[in-house]
Amino acid sequence: MSRWIGLVVVLVLSGCESMQISYDYDGNADFSTLHSYNWLPAPELKTGAPKVQYGTLLEARLKSLVDEQLAARGFAKNAENPDFLVTYHVAVEDKVSVTYINELYGYGPGWGTSYRRNMLHHGYPGTTAMVNEYQQGTLILDMVRNSDKQLIWRGTAVAEVYPDLSREAKEKRLRDAVEKLLANFPPPATGSN
Repeated sequence: MSRWIGLVVVLVLSGCESMQISYDYDGNADFSTLHSYNWLPAPELKTGAPKVQYGTLLEARLKSLVDEQLAARGFAKNAENPDFLVTYHVAVEDKVSVTYINELYGYGPGWGTSYRRNMLHHGYPGTTAMVNEYQQGTLILDMVRNSDKQLIWRGTAVAEVYPDLSREAKEKRLRDAVEKLLANFPPPATGSN
């Protein structure tokens, strides 16, 4: 079961059309001084909600993609004395979506004489509620200044989990999520998010 959940989490992390990307950072941090990084170990699992999963497949894929994106931005991996440290967090939560459908399809009473007469004859239309249960996954990437262990940048990707995707589709979604997240790192020198 744990292995399956780990694979499902990959789906969440990777991105889809409805993926929401956000980021925040320390406005006083000097990102121009950052040239090298290393990974922090994954946090220990604690019981409780939301469900959190750190699987070896997920970790290997995620670290490889982040390494690739950081290298493309000019950052070097340095285990001895990095300027900043990278870590990630993954959570999966059960969600419910409710959609209301008006039986008149958006047209209120009085839309058409004959139509209105028929509706009155058969009773006034109502509203139907469609309930959809799904899982929402969140990937958080954190950048921590090594000198004082202060969080200086956090990126978050949120998307629906699709458990039936192929392995290739899962990897593509994960790549999309990492690319979209790290497109905002380092943040612009001026302005705000």
